[in-house]
Amino acid sequence: MADETVTVIKAKHLVNVDDGTVVCDPFVVIKGSRISSWGQPNSTPPPERRAVLLDLAERSLLPGLINSHVHLCLLSEGKPFYHQQSKEMALLTAVRNMRRELNSGVTTVRDCGDQHGALFALRQALEKEILSGPRLILCGPPLTMTGGHAYFLGGVADGPAGITRAVRRHISRGADFIKMIATGGGTPGTFPALASYSRQEIAAAVKTSHKLGKSVAAHCRGIPGIENCVAAGVDQIEHACFELPDGSLRFSMQLADRMAAAGICVTPTIQLYRDVQAHLARKQKNDTLTHDESRRLKLLPQVVEEKFRALQGFLTAGVKCVAGNDAGLPQTGFGELWRELAAMVEGGMSPVQAIAAATCSAAQSLNMSDTIGSIQPGKQADLFAVDGDPTRDISALSRVRMVMQAGRIVFQN
Repeated sequence: MADETVTVIKAKHLVNVDDGTVVCDPFVVIKGSRISSWGQPNSTPPPERRAVLLDLAERSLLPGLINSHVHLCLLSEGKPFYHQQSKEMALLTAVRNMRRELNSGVTTVRDCGDQHGALFALRQALEKEILSGPRLILCGPPLTMTGGHAYFLGGVADGPAGITRAVRRHISRGADFIKMIATGGGTPGTFPALASYSRQEIAAAVKTSHKLGKSVAAHCRGIPGIENCVAAGVDQIEHACFELPDGSLRFSMQLADRMAAAGICVTPTIQLYRDVQAHLARKQKNDTLTHDESRRLKLLPQVVEEKFRALQGFLTAGVKCVAGNDAGLPQTGFGELWRELAAMVEGGMSPVQAIAAATCSAAQSLNMSDTIGSIQPGKQADLFAVDGDPTRDISALSRVRMVMQAGRIVFQN
């Protein structure tokens, strides 16, 4: 058996997300695909024969990021998320998008809804090293009621019995978790403020998934959907907007306390609203807004402020928040998770807390803390380096200079 490749990395800073500290002039020793050891400046890396030295000079080293909410099959780039495409084109779109994520330092992607299960084949291609890309955590097409939000992705299921069958079918195909659409969303003809699935339907998914060792996440924009999901025992809520019928938001601390007591994790997805706001503001300068767009632009400042208020409320209540940006939506692109972290910082998190939301906290939510999420011996050597110190300036995460996945450099700039 050939000897494992040994790499010794030196850098200016290392962000230790496990305790929130920054270590100056560290080293990290990597053997094969895993971290062997790491040390501080007053220690010396163990001698290694034929070790490769990677000196990152003035750069900061971090664990690979985890984007907890994307849709790799969606086009983004201004195209409506409900744009129809073949399964083959959805797969090719996903190949492009996952590479953009990887080159930005995202080494693990949690996809929250693909088209007709296309990503299961993509993951097989990654495992066989036909392609290179981030680690994929998949749910397949999200479960939704007939005519519900994202129905066109192929996950329509109705009633407790139909949902139970769909859950079993998804897991048999390789789903790592189950995603449900608990309220309306951006799909025309659906209502974000209203519940779509009943508590009984959500509970059927939870019961079946948990029996098979899988977690359940739920798309929730309106308050009735959040209440149903808390009562039914879901594990993670996506968006958690507390949306009202007029499109405004109204955070409920009482409901946040219930979420915390139930151990529910939240992916707030704040930046997508700022992306839409910036897009509509640009259109307004050209005097090309429709009536509906003008109304939405007027409402968005309140929406963004309430998203910030909700984030602060979650932190106060003790709700674990992880970072995901819903990449794939028309104005939210791939390779831009750092913008979500910047939004979390503006909303009240410290830079270290925001980085943790995309590393160790996200790994905990995936039950993968033993393999990814921080720089520790025995874990996968998923690392990336940036110019600057992101614990002082979160935008440093946009200046990626090197990405390593499982001990192999997959991007250098």
